Amino acid sequence: MRTTVAVVPLRDGRSGKTRLAGDLGPDDRSCLVAALARHVVATLAATDAVARVVVVTADAAFAHAALGGVGGAVEILTQPTDRPGLNAALDVARERLLLTDADARLLVVHADLPALAAVDVAALVDAAGPVVVAPDRTGTGTNALLLDRPAAGFPYAFGPESLAAHRAQARRRGWVPAEVDRPGLAVDLDTVADWAVLPAPVRARVVAAVPGMAALPVAV
Repeated sequence: MRTTVAVVPLRDGRSGKTRLAGDLGPDDRSCLVAALARHVVATLAATDAVARVVVVTADAAFAHAALGGVGGAVEILTQPTDRPGLNAALDVARERLLLTDADARLLVVHADLPALAAVDVAALVDAAGPVVVAPDRTGTGTNALLLDRPAAGFPYAFGPESLAAHRAQARRRGWVPAEVDRPGLAVDLDTVADWAVLPAPVRARVVAAVPGMAALPVAV
């Protein structure tokens, strides 16, 4: 079986989760970004199907602090200041991958999936096809993307309506994108509505790391 390398883009602790600013202060939002990233990276690192995890970030100091103690084969890659933005960060990571693991499959997973489990990661890696996408719960965004051929230059299109954009990019190349739709992949945590649909045990785990989350409503 070919090696799979997971790439996790991570924002800094100051600018993330702004849609929760009406409910959480800046310190709690920074703690939330760190706690979610730690969960995602630890889940990937503990999954047998993933050989290596690369975290790409413009704030390496925050990433090191957030991910301390995760263990496993985790590398933190600093995004150059002259290449800002999420899609550019992922291009930086792909370029590094092609230098070190040119034959590997590339799995992009967002850093804010509180219900992600090893079985969800395994389902992505086991899916067949040159492009595999994991839709978010609204069916518009892409929470994970697996490229079987990273060197093919598949353009990242993360942002509004990214799911349709990634589907279209695959079809332009004559590929039928596979889709893996699982609760652990579908729910990110950007809004109070996202918080409300999480299973109670997942919310309890997040509250243990970020006590201020306990004040958020669980019905919207």
